[in-house]
Amino acid sequence: MKRQMKRWSAALFLFAVTVQAQSPVSQKIATVSFNAAVLQTAEAQKEMGALKARFAPRQAQLQTLNEEVEALRKQLSDPANKLSEAEIATRQRSLESKEKQLQRQAEDFKNDSDSESQQAFQRVAQKLYAFLQIYAQQHAYSAVIERGSDAAPVVWFAASGMDITDQLVKAYNAQSSGASSGSTAKPALPETPIPHPQ
Repeated sequence: MKRQMKRWSAALFLFAVTVQAQSPVSQKIATVSFNAAVLQTAEAQKEMGALKARFAPRQAQLQTLNEEVEALRKQLSDPANKLSEAEIATRQRSLESKEKQLQRQAEDFKNDSDSESQQAFQRVAQKLYAFLQIYAQQHAYSAVIERGSDAAPVVWFAASGMDITDQLVKAYNAQSSGASSGSTAKPALPETPIPHPQ
């Protein structure tokens, strides 16, 4: 009987050890603000800076045109200006024409700059998303969850220290600068589709 009890005790001990070994000890979970991380990367800032410089001449033209419109409005509304009916009609037509031109050019500027900014964002986001997969595996994270922004949170509460946005950006910048200088220490990142940013 004692021998049988010892066998059962040994069997139960082995079973307990096996179950403990198979059950997950602790899950490492982190949060990240992905869109903010993309915009904080050196690569995105460089791309956005280049876009700003490229669109600067068009922005200056819009500013000049806007000033012309404002000047015409002031001339027409200023009672000190003694204008004939013909001059008023001429300037009114000029104002209407310039207002339409300003509206059309402003819409084109917004559409073009938004489109190119979005394309630049997506190029960097594609790379950062692929890098995040590698980074998470290297740091043994079980899951990395989108935190959202302070204005529109996705996660309502997370303990301090769980957010890895800054660390991810620093690591990405480090590997990007290494890759651009010809370093082969980091693996090439696959092109992985990512969700469209909100």
